[in-house]
Amino acid sequence: MPELPEVELVKRELSTVQNLKIERVEVSEKVRSGHNSGKLTIVKEPVDTFTDNAENMNIISLGRRGKYLYFILQNDDEVKYMIGHLGMSGAFFHLKTLDEIVEQNFRKHWQVIFHLSDETMLVYADIRRFGELRTIDRLGDFLPVVRMAPEYDDEGALEHFISAVKHPRNAGKAIKAVIMDSTVVTGAGNIYACESLYDSGILPTRKAGNVSVKRLRELFHSIVDVFELSLSQGGSTISDYRSSTGGSGEMQNRFKVYQRKTCPAGHNIMTRVIAGRNTFYCTKCQR
Repeated sequence: MPELPEVELVKRELSTVQNLKIERVEVSEKVRSGHNSGKLTIVKEPVDTFTDNAENMNIISLGRRGKYLYFILQNDDEVKYMIGHLGMSGAFFHLKTLDEIVEQNFRKHWQVIFHLSDETMLVYADIRRFGELRTIDRLGDFLPVVRMAPEYDDEGALEHFISAVKHPRNAGKAIKAVIMDSTVVTGAGNIYACESLYDSGILPTRKAGNVSVKRLRELFHSIVDVFELSLSQGGSTISDYRSSTGGSGEMQNRFKVYQRKTCPAGHNIMTRVIAGRNTFYCTKCQR
């Protein structure tokens, strides 16, 4: 699943659609058949409502909040926000034709196409169809954003992080599970949680309430460092993540524990399921 760095990179790359008008929205038969059977596949509102809200709107700017990407849309009468989540295998592509999508799986599994005023297309493709698209009037209407912790580079993010980890509701939980909670810190999923805990020398199984404030500060700075490293490496491509131009990231080549057999010190990597995810760690480097 794309995490904060991957979504941030998509946001930056999609600056090419800014100031373009959405002239027409095309929705795949998979999405429509899902809706017809009572499932809100990809589009989390009635399809006609979604297309009506997006068509004839200008893309004013793009933003990101945690793992959510949003487009600010405007016409003469109103402003809308279109929010997207890439799920497990979602990707946006900005191109002229579907044939420009190199990988057949993404080309085959396009879900929504936004036909733009410069005769290009913004394509949302999703192989597993776990992603989300929706339109809302205000970001404050969307509870996942309202409840989210400050961005990692916001003033006060460190203090919020320490307070949230130390809250009684989190004290008995494994620290790995806690830092994957977007109300504690934004954008840390399974991969970067594993990497950050190794970088700070903290066992993922340790109870959050037993981690000192000093070590929590170190952990927060490790999360920041791992995010920044990933941004510099173009994100992580494990299987399905692709940039808006179809490129792959290189961060996976810098992993220290995630899906590794040994850590950089040469010790065997252990695995355990925490919060429903395979967790990779070293019992000698982490305590």
